[in-house]
Amino acid sequence: MDRRQFNLHALLAGASAGLGLGLAPGLARAAAAAGPGGYPERPLRLVVPYPAGGVVDVVLRAVCDPLSEALPQRIVVDNRPGADGRIGIDAVARAPADGYTLLAASPILTTAEHLLPESRISSKDFAGICGIAAAPTVFLVHSAVPAKTLKEFVALAAAKPGQLNVANPGTGSSIHLAQELFFERTGLKLTNVSYKGQPPALLDLGSGLLQFALVSQNLALSLIQAGKVRALAVNAAARTRSLPEVPTVAEAGFADTLVQSWYGVAAPARTPAPVVDWLSRQFANAMASAEVRARLAALDAEIMALDGPRFSELLATESRRWGALIQKRGIRLQ
Repeated sequence: MDRRQFNLHALLAGASAGLGLGLAPGLARAAAAAGPGGYPERPLRLVVPYPAGGVVDVVLRAVCDPLSEALPQRIVVDNRPGADGRIGIDAVARAPADGYTLLAASPILTTAEHLLPESRISSKDFAGICGIAAAPTVFLVHSAVPAKTLKEFVALAAAKPGQLNVANPGTGSSIHLAQELFFERTGLKLTNVSYKGQPPALLDLGSGLLQFALVSQNLALSLIQAGKVRALAVNAAARTRSLPEVPTVAEAGFADTLVQSWYGVAAPARTPAPVVDWLSRQFANAMASAEVRARLAALDAEIMALDGPRFSELLATESRRWGALIQKRGIRLQ
């Protein structure tokens, strides 16, 4: 997998502007011919297992809204939040495998089966349609922490095992697992403080109740600019446009800890291959269009450009990666 394709900068920056873009005539004029057997004969439903306006919803709509104008039938976005995404995922897994119900896929698709072995969710039950985008996070410390680099922080924390606090925005979340991977690689032992999401954790980091956190870049920018927190490294394959002076984790000396949240589209695994292939081509065409590139640029984002087979490969690779870490670290959801 080419790591360069996982760059995405400050995913929500300018989101409202991105959603407000009108439809460019180019994509609409290049209307797709009907697929195999006249498919689709009715609207497609894309289940987003998170609330409207959230990062997954915003990214998927940036692609699906204009694509919907070009397809023989529209794509209807169906937000089905709950249980950290598992409700929506389960709904798609149980839907008829006829190409009319698709999933807005994110990392929970590859971690739920390991975090909750009793759940019916498995990445093997889905076929990749397309990989769309990935989001950077940033390693932060409170401004009073003397470490100026990630290596300096690792040395500081290693000398004070259990004495520094780290935010956990949600057990099993992509950020929590990214932190666990970092601790596994470095051998650090910090005191885990649980939160319901990133915003309250970021507030406590800014006030000094926490010393360390991994946070979505777009959420951290205001505190970084205010000097309340210090960015040590971005969890991205390349330096980001919003924090060009901050090194990547690889540049900071921890290349094997790179983790980014990714977003794409998947279908039930039993969906006929000709339908999956046709859908994959339509999404690829959409993301190559000037309009969709403009929409993603308004989100300060870069396209992953993963076709169906490569996105399926990503699902399998991520499942193996997180399954091994979750088992080794003994992470479980209640």
